[in-house]
Amino acid sequence: MEVHTLDRNVGITPDQKENIERRLQFAFDRFSSHIRTVDVSLSDVNGPKGGDDLQCRMKIVLHGKGDIIVEGKGVSVEAIISETADRAALAVSRRVDRLRDAQGTSMSGQ
Repeated sequence: MEVHTLDRNVGITPDQKENIERRLQFAFDRFSSHIRTVDVSLSDVNGPKGGDDLQCRMKIVLHGKGDIIVEGKGVSVEAIISETADRAALAVSRRVDRLRDAQGTSMSGQ
């Protein structure tokens, strides 16, 4: 599983980037055989105005199973990555389970 991080005017530090990759490895570890890449885009949507202005967009590219996109907003890089990663892992889990169930149904119907 590859992780790509795109910083759009947030100013992610090297330590934050390392923490992002570690957090995503933890969130998606049990699905790593199903995931090709995780693309993370962090944007400062309000600029210097302040407030809940960080936006995180994760695109999880699955091996032959389509893509999953999850978005979130927050104040800090760490909080928004953690929240979005948790939601994305749940979405991947549902997709993998649904595909596993569909394969079991089609196999038992033969």
